[in-house]
Amino acid sequence: MFSLMANCCNWMKRWREPARKVTLLMVGLDNAGKTATVRGIQGENPQDVAPTVGFSKVDLKQGKFEVTIFDLGGGKRIRGIWKNYYSESYGVVFVVDSSDVQRIQETREAMAEVLQHPRIAGKPVLVLANKQDQEGALAEADIIENLSLEKLVNENKCLCQIEPCSAVLGYGKKVDKSIKKGLNWLLGNIAKDYEAITERVQKDTAEQRALEEQDKKERAERVRRIREEREREEREEAEREGRNIQEEEPDEENIQSPFQPIGDVICENEDKEKERMRHRPPQEDEEEEDEEEAAVDDARQTSAAAAAAAEQGRKKTSKLHLKRKHRVDPLRLEDGPAESRTPPPPPVGWATPKVSRLPKLEPLGDSRHSEFYKKPLPPVANRPQPNGDAHDIVV
Repeated sequence: MFSLMANCCNWMKRWREPARKVTLLMVGLDNAGKTATVRGIQGENPQDVAPTVGFSKVDLKQGKFEVTIFDLGGGKRIRGIWKNYYSESYGVVFVVDSSDVQRIQETREAMAEVLQHPRIAGKPVLVLANKQDQEGALAEADIIENLSLEKLVNENKCLCQIEPCSAVLGYGKKVDKSIKKGLNWLLGNIAKDYEAITERVQKDTAEQRALEEQDKKERAERVRRIREEREREEREEAEREGRNIQEEEPDEENIQSPFQPIGDVICENEDKEKERMRHRPPQEDEEEEDEEEAAVDDARQTSAAAAAAAEQGRKKTSKLHLKRKHRVDPLRLEDGPAESRTPPPPPVGWATPKVSRLPKLEPLGDSRHSEFYKKPLPPVANRPQPNGDAHDIVV
């Protein structure tokens, strides 16, 4: 009876507890199925997933946990950013492509690098042996042997669970049971040591931020030294050549940023307006009041005139409105002589060419006529030839 009451009290205590915030990392080689797994857990279709460039963040509710999953890209060039997320992670989900036997050695090296990091060692790790639906996929025992999983887990003191699964067989409530089982195992182990892991996460995050700030200061110091050295060399060279030394540009820290919050600008303008109104003489106040009253009167008169014009327009339109029963009488020609309209000019065509169409004929240079001009032709005469056989025609 007492045990039953104690269990009920513990259950009520857990039920009233607020949701715990947990951050998980989803890592693995490229094309291992990380994004498909996250989509399946989230309730989206895991088919036709594009490769992750950089990382993607997913927030979901899992039982009494508010889970944030960072899906990190698995390409060789992007694996260097994984370490930037180790400090804030409560656990790791490492996805393995069971069907890619040729890259199993590369997978082992990547997993060893993750588990050996001081900010991951000791945290729970879930290994998902994905793509079990494909032909030639390695079994659970083969993956443990090829990855040297027992050795890595024992050396780094990490709680580990491996689950063979297939992320594309279902999603949402129909997600692969192995994925759901592995996620529940990971969150359950995090819940057992939640306070300790939270304290460690906060400590690691603070240390990482301090290191980042230190690196930023060192980088700024290096840039400053390089700039000073370059300016000194330019100054010496200018002195040798006798040139004028350019004035140094003002420091960027002393320059006021032109981009300010709009709220600050509005408050500043309002303060200036209040100050101006406070120091203004009363004469100006009276003048402004008179101007405002005149403007109001003008507006009233304008609105009244507009209303009258609109009313008159409505009356005119009502008078000009024709009904269907109204008839239109034909035009009577006997009332008056029809006005004669001016006929249109004839069209310009081939029969009436324009003057500009033909070129003007110019007289020839020599205007003298020949001796036969306007004279008749001589008659034709037949003269007998000496031999009497032929006749010559003389013209």
